[in-house]
Amino acid sequence: MTQTHDHLKVQRPKVKDQDRRPRAEVSALCLLPLALCLLTSAYSLPLYRDSLPNGLVVLTYEDSRLPMAYLAVVCRSGAATDPLGKAGRASLAGDVMTRGTTTMSGDSVSSIVEFLGAAFYSVTDFDFTYLVLGLLSKDLVQGLDVIADAALHPSFDSAEVARLRNQALDNARMTMDSPMDVVDMELNRLLFPGHPYGSPTIGDTVTIPRLTRADLAEYHTTNFLPNNCFVVGVGNLMRDDLLAKVKARFGDWQPAPVTGPTVPVVPTPAGLRVKLIIRSDMNQTYVALGHLGIAMNDSDMMATRLAAHVLGGSPIDSRLGLAVREEGGLAYDVRCSFDRRLMTGAFRASVQTAKPAVAIEKMLREVRVMRDSGARAVELDDAKGYFTGSFPLSYSSCNGKAQRMGELEVYRFGTDWLDKFPDQVRAVTLEAANEAARNHLHPDQLVMVVMGNVTKEGLGLTDVEWIE
Repeated sequence: MTQTHDHLKVQRPKVKDQDRRPRAEVSALCLLPLALCLLTSAYSLPLYRDSLPNGLVVLTYEDSRLPMAYLAVVCRSGAATDPLGKAGRASLAGDVMTRGTTTMSGDSVSSIVEFLGAAFYSVTDFDFTYLVLGLLSKDLVQGLDVIADAALHPSFDSAEVARLRNQALDNARMTMDSPMDVVDMELNRLLFPGHPYGSPTIGDTVTIPRLTRADLAEYHTTNFLPNNCFVVGVGNLMRDDLLAKVKARFGDWQPAPVTGPTVPVVPTPAGLRVKLIIRSDMNQTYVALGHLGIAMNDSDMMATRLAAHVLGGSPIDSRLGLAVREEGGLAYDVRCSFDRRLMTGAFRASVQTAKPAVAIEKMLREVRVMRDSGARAVELDDAKGYFTGSFPLSYSSCNGKAQRMGELEVYRFGTDWLDKFPDQVRAVTLEAANEAARNHLHPDQLVMVVMGNVTKEGLGLTDVEWIE
């Protein structure tokens, strides 16, 4: 795209113009050698997956109930590609990409977005980077112009890099004011030494100042490629029309080889390792504990997630919630979960309490009981009911649909995932959930981080390797 800001500004189409498909776009659509795949289901969800010749995938969800649309360009390479010592590279690159291109300054982009009443932002996780634009569907043409230019031709203006780097640094400093965030970050560092998962996706106060314009440009050049990206369109739009418009803007984008992240083998702790951070100014103690988990695409993931929900998915009626909060009166919030990532993540549990020794003892006991004895049938049924009941709510909005469609493509779930998820949940047997708990809960191989006004002796732990 080579349009300038002024061109876009004077060519704002009227609402009635959006219903007329340009003749050139119709011709382009007829010539597209697309690999088409329509999701057919009991619910007839209007979800489509198409591919352009350069490898770019296009996901479309037609939903005309509101005059809204969400567009996203998603790169399959996120913070896991950040080089050692430069955590935050992908996150900062995504932010800067929304702030100016080779044809539009950052202020020009902001002016267009503001005029359209739109929202334009980036989201970076370990496994992906999103450029997201939410707008009225009548402004789809301008929206595609903006997001395509940002994805294909970011300028990485030095002034914008400096400004957003300082902003990221401020956010990292603010994170250090949250005790639970601090213990979580320390737990990650200890669980994943030398691994991208050991650092925050936004970076930290050490790595962010090291990031340069060249680092951001390199991330974009090596990862934002059509064979490593996909486009999501959700809302009051039509599949054929969106495909034609995407082809016109992204059809000449050239593919290239993509190199995945190189990560070290992460060691498994033998026994319980504890890092104590003494803070005499605190009247509460913050605890995070965990061990290595499984990858998102592991065949046991669904059964493992259900077992983890029984153990600590709710701070009220899970086993951890009942033992620590409801019966013990030791904390307001206690929970656990397994990471859902492309590479092996972690099992993690956390609590904030005034009585850490008792709370930790109860948490470790419940993890061990779950591993040894498993869940009861009624507990598993409750967990299944929660999963199947809450899942449709997660994609009831256009934004939610865009997020779910991004997940199904990043993790290669297939276009029938939204339809099949409830059946996959219901198919997990009690035996499978309990086997997953036995295989993936390791209460004797834990790393724990404790921050508060407490001593080693006050924690009442035995057979511990203390991390200094």
